[in-house]
Amino acid sequence: MSAALRTQAVALYRQGLARITPEYLLRQALAVNEAVELTFLDRRERLPLAAGGRLWLLCIGKAAAPMAAEAHSLLGGRIAGGLVVTKEGFALPGLPWPVHETGHPVPDARGVAAAQAVEALLQQVGAEDLVLVMVSGGASALLPAPLAGITLEEKQRLVQLMLRTNMDIHEINTVRKAISRFKGGGLAALAAPARVVGLYLSDVSGDNLSSIGSGPTVPEPVDFPAVVLLLQAKGIWEQVPASIRSVLERGEAPPKVPPTPPVNGLIGTNRHLLRAIREAAEDTGFRPHVNEEPTTGLNAEALPGLLGRWDALRQAQGGRGGPLCLVSGGETTVEVTGHGLGGRCQELAALAMPRLDACTVFLAAGSDGNDGPTDAAGGVVDRESWQRVQAEGIPYEALLADNDSYHLLERSGNLIKVPPTRNNVMDVHLFLEQG
Repeated sequence: MSAALRTQAVALYRQGLARITPEYLLRQALAVNEAVELTFLDRRERLPLAAGGRLWLLCIGKAAAPMAAEAHSLLGGRIAGGLVVTKEGFALPGLPWPVHETGHPVPDARGVAAAQAVEALLQQVGAEDLVLVMVSGGASALLPAPLAGITLEEKQRLVQLMLRTNMDIHEINTVRKAISRFKGGGLAALAAPARVVGLYLSDVSGDNLSSIGSGPTVPEPVDFPAVVLLLQAKGIWEQVPASIRSVLERGEAPPKVPPTPPVNGLIGTNRHLLRAIREAAEDTGFRPHVNEEPTTGLNAEALPGLLGRWDALRQAQGGRGGPLCLVSGGETTVEVTGHGLGGRCQELAALAMPRLDACTVFLAAGSDGNDGPTDAAGGVVDRESWQRVQAEGIPYEALLADNDSYHLLERSGNLIKVPPTRNNVMDVHLFLEQG
């Protein structure tokens, strides 16, 4: 029964993703006739098209390829030119525009080449044109455009430092924006004098547009002293390359405010995925409950709250019978002190393993299908998983201490592996009980 319930948990995760694809979310948000009709989560906008004005398309992030495919389906030959930048392995065949697959989470030379291609494309736009920029998670790393005087290698070193400390995505992107030409509205400024529309899929808690992909179309002033203080507080300032420290200490950056304010809005969030999983669970016969408050923070600190909510739900629902399900999400962090392989979802599942009773299955998985720098989406565990670890002598504490949750879960048979989802709306945390 426990193995079947683990399989059911993975099936619900995949069914939820299948119901809120980037294509589906874009279809709800975009239509073009005599004007561009936008349906954001919080409002509607209508942007008339100037006579002779052209449409241009930039899709950046892990969901870039399906968003580009849907844009082509919706708009056909109305797009004068486009460009797609996505993670390696996340492309799709048949797109009519150039596709760049680049490095993530550490930027690489392919990303620099993609940034140059973006600049070349934007040089073609005119004042009567409109540029549609579709941004999804991963865009920050996938499209590096460091300020003059900062090399790719130096930016890579900074990113590696930030990934190894307990900085959340908001903090990491705050630093990225300070040393980038594209982030924090820079891309919109480069597109001037054309009008710019930013359609955002959120992969960050709070759904702040300026943090999604570091807000390439969201103008935001940089507080350089605050960035310096942040890196000092995290204990990595002295390890930051000298060129980057110099830029941050001088506090100088090119202007990133376009003459015409961009039109930006959300078209999809983690809540969409949680609700889609709830619907799939209902269809399967579970009594699902959703907690839309995102879980954040270090895994060891976040796990007690997750377990507490599950225990409270079980007590409140006690005696009603039938299978029970609790769906939540968010994005936790890992403090990296070892040299192993893993990701935040894998570590969270591994930490939960010894704390589950015989009736509970717990799943933690990333919506993009890649948890950390691995080929696994996350992990799904239960009491049998912990018994297997003990029976086979798997060095649980040592592997966790080395940040090697991947090989811990691999040896216990609890990794989740799926094809690239080409989506990114944070993580899923799922509890199931057969009842």
